[in-house]
Amino acid sequence: MKWTHHAFAIVLVLLSVSIALRSANAEGDQGQIAAVVAKVSPAVVRITTVRLPKPEDSTSESGTAVASASPQPTMAFGSGFIIDPAGFIATNKHVVEGATMIFVLTADGVRYKAATVGVPGTVDMALLRIDAGHELPSVTFGDSDKMRVGDTVIAIGSPFGFDTTVTSGIVSALGRDIMESPFDDYIQTDAAINHGNSGGPLFNLQGQVIGMNSVIFSPSSGSSGLGFALPANELQFVFGRLMKTGEVKAGMLPIHTQQVTWMLQQALDTPDLQGAVVISVQDEGAKMLAGKIKPGDVIMTFNGKKVWDPRDLARKAALAPIGSDVALEVFRAGTTDTVHVTIHRWPEAELTALGAGVQRKLGLQLASGQGEDGHPIVTVESIDPTGTAADSGIQKGDIIVEVQQTPVSEPDQALRLFSAQSASKHRFAAVLVEHDKKLSWLPLAIPD
Repeated sequence: MKWTHHAFAIVLVLLSVSIALRSANAEGDQGQIAAVVAKVSPAVVRITTVRLPKPEDSTSESGTAVASASPQPTMAFGSGFIIDPAGFIATNKHVVEGATMIFVLTADGVRYKAATVGVPGTVDMALLRIDAGHELPSVTFGDSDKMRVGDTVIAIGSPFGFDTTVTSGIVSALGRDIMESPFDDYIQTDAAINHGNSGGPLFNLQGQVIGMNSVIFSPSSGSSGLGFALPANELQFVFGRLMKTGEVKAGMLPIHTQQVTWMLQQALDTPDLQGAVVISVQDEGAKMLAGKIKPGDVIMTFNGKKVWDPRDLARKAALAPIGSDVALEVFRAGTTDTVHVTIHRWPEAELTALGAGVQRKLGLQLASGQGEDGHPIVTVESIDPTGTAADSGIQKGDIIVEVQQTPVSEPDQALRLFSAQSASKHRFAAVLVEHDKKLSWLPLAIPD
């Protein structure tokens, strides 16, 4: 009996120690998350976009098309994060696509008008920039390839417009391929992600961005524990190039591929499970690949380096210089051959022609230029005599310095401001114009 009592006492002590350790670990995790949030949240921003819906035509009883009432602008919210103290902001393309104006609200409550720096054609990423006049708090990227299933992650964003909302969870899965681009190797997480979190950062416990929250799967409008983030290593590649040139300039091969499964290996008799099986070749007229690659081929190496899977092949092509010659080792019908093909360029998205309708009615054709000090300027390229700007006093060759007391350095900025005046039913816009090196304010009539 004594031994039993001692054993029972020992068990109680061990249970108490175990519970205490678990409690300490939980409190440690919570403290670590709180420390990370305090450190990084100043660099997380809310993004507000203004969109002007297209006016819908209706038909009268006589069959004549008549214009409906003027459409009202709509607002939407998303998230983003500052990746450079100079004001560069990362977000999703779908957050800002089609917007006539973009505003960024920083953690200190200051609102800035944002300009679009670049938007890749096939990737859900967009780079914005704001001019704060001083350095801004920014985040650092971590190595997303080092993340493991089960690692703790933290999401910060503005779901439904609620700024700086923090949720946490774990990495549920890695390498989720849910879209077609070289950069969609998604990180899956069960951290609560909702509408408005799009474009926001996903952090590790070191306070590094390891992903950008981009997609949710949900049978309802809320979070169901299925959130997906674009991995940081792809973000660094894309945003790094956008910051330098405004373009990604990623390479590509016009093919669709899939994984070599065990059964496909048996069917095709490939040497191993590595490589990428060609599904189709998107090369009309064989102008890009000259017929050197065919469906059913297995691409084994890229410039002498092993191709592990379709994602690896896409990344290698994306990083290769555009126009360069690459050697592909191809397995076909039991034999291996090396073919040489040219790397082509992934299509870049054209920046949305913001305010195109307003621009047409203004009759004002704007162009980018360079001032004597080397800074970008906006010049008047031509004026349509039938537009509302014709009698404003603005002349061909003038430089538009400001619109509504907001400095402009690119045509899209000026058009956004004109569109905003139109959306708010203002009849005129105040434009600071430089003509023959003299400045003057001119009232520009805004079309209805």
